[in-house]
Amino acid sequence: MTREQKYPDTGTFHFHNANPKSRVTGDCVVRAVSEATGSSWDDTFDSLVELARKLKVMPNNKDCYAKYLQSLGWAKHGQPKKPNGKKYTGEEFCKMLEQGHKPIVAHIGGHHVVCIKDGKVWDIWDSTDGCIGNYWQLP
Repeated sequence: MTREQKYPDTGTFHFHNANPKSRVTGDCVVRAVSEATGSSWDDTFDSLVELARKLKVMPNNKDCYAKYLQSLGWAKHGQPKKPNGKKYTGEEFCKMLEQGHKPIVAHIGGHHVVCIKDGKVWDIWDSTDGCIGNYWQLP
């Protein structure tokens, strides 16, 4: 069974591996940012590594990719909460997005980052049951 067969598309999830060699590795930040910004995986990786070197952190460090997205004009949004104060799951968050929304880079679950576009989480596994944390989007 392929990974794509294991994680079929749903109403809020789309299987997509932006890694140019389709590797399943710890590159969620690069995959999410490249897909959301429309840049290649290689260009995104190189830009994050360059910034990480200046900051003396790893490219998947939150400070690094947050600063990178900010440099591209993306705005950070705090964790969305329901009126009762509870957190939204990825599935719930995707369902409440407006049609044609701009791509989003979001924390989901404990330590994972995804691209959300077309009302779906684009990733190599379905993490939509995880809670949405901070997220970035172009204004």
